[in-house]
Amino acid sequence: MKNNIYSPDEFIKGLYNKFKAEPYESVNSCEDAVKAGQEIKAKVKDIFAVEKICSFTEKTELTEVGKSLDYPDYTLKKYSLKICDGLTSAVYMLMPKKLKEKANGVVALCGHGYGVRQILNISKRGNKKCFNYIDNYQKNFAAELAKRGNVVIAPELFGFGEARLKHDLYKPFYISSCDELSHHLLPYGLTTASVRIAQALACAKVLKEMDCVDEGKVSFMGISGGGLTALYASVLDDSIYKTVICGYVNTFKDSILSMWHCPDNYIPHILETGEIYDFASALAPKELFIESGKRDKLFPIAASELAHGKIKRIYSLMGAEDKLHIDVFDGKHSVCGRKSFDWLSE
Repeated sequence: MKNNIYSPDEFIKGLYNKFKAEPYESVNSCEDAVKAGQEIKAKVKDIFAVEKICSFTEKTELTEVGKSLDYPDYTLKKYSLKICDGLTSAVYMLMPKKLKEKANGVVALCGHGYGVRQILNISKRGNKKCFNYIDNYQKNFAAELAKRGNVVIAPELFGFGEARLKHDLYKPFYISSCDELSHHLLPYGLTTASVRIAQALACAKVLKEMDCVDEGKVSFMGISGGGLTALYASVLDDSIYKTVICGYVNTFKDSILSMWHCPDNYIPHILETGEIYDFASALAPKELFIESGKRDKLFPIAASELAHGKIKRIYSLMGAEDKLHIDVFDGKHSVCGRKSFDWLSE
């Protein structure tokens, strides 16, 4: 490799150690851990500035769209959900047929790919379709949770699928609008993640307002970019019952900053507040389930295991070891579900 003293490589490498905050470094007690977590939550609120997008003060309203799909264990319906002026989300409601009086509710958050249909078992036209697990790293997890008796709501996340910019809708399904949207939002102090978090929180509000859902048992589950959304939305909403994060808990240094990732992963001032494991630690003592694949090339397992150790320490300090669940599975960047599906359904 050519040596050039004017290349900014060393400057870029040095920024991490110069700016990265370590909010739990000197924490050695439950009281200190609680205080550090509260400070992180306050900073996360400022970083994502979701209140610039919506206030969540009014009752949410769903407008049914199109036909209903009937499956052996649940029905699936598409709705429109207004997030704020100018932004309406397509959301899918999966309603179990054997519904107990007050069911658990789950907001299912997809990652990059086909869009929300990749977790729903449906085609581009909204018809039934079974994606082969070999080419679907998201494993239709919204459908799997509905089969287990959860009332599931799955939004088409900002920039994916139907929620792409108009001129991107004619492009192949795997082309997102993340790049252009991310750049456009920055001048307003917002990010793509800000809007997706607003969508997740709005969907959680929908579930809490449903008579058939136990408002105290509304959870988030997300994979990859959906895991990012699930993590920070959970930090912002203390009422969330459980959180499942797949294929995201790692370090910024070894994942987001070490290789190409979609622009929606890059959030101003985030490292000045903490690393990924610090935000997950801020959830303590809430119920948290982490899935990490041993062969995940986007979020390398060595850094994931380092993050696991950091999170375990804080959960232990808070006497909440039983609330933290980690499944390291022999797989690539994907949902596993072998333990998390049933755990989320309890």
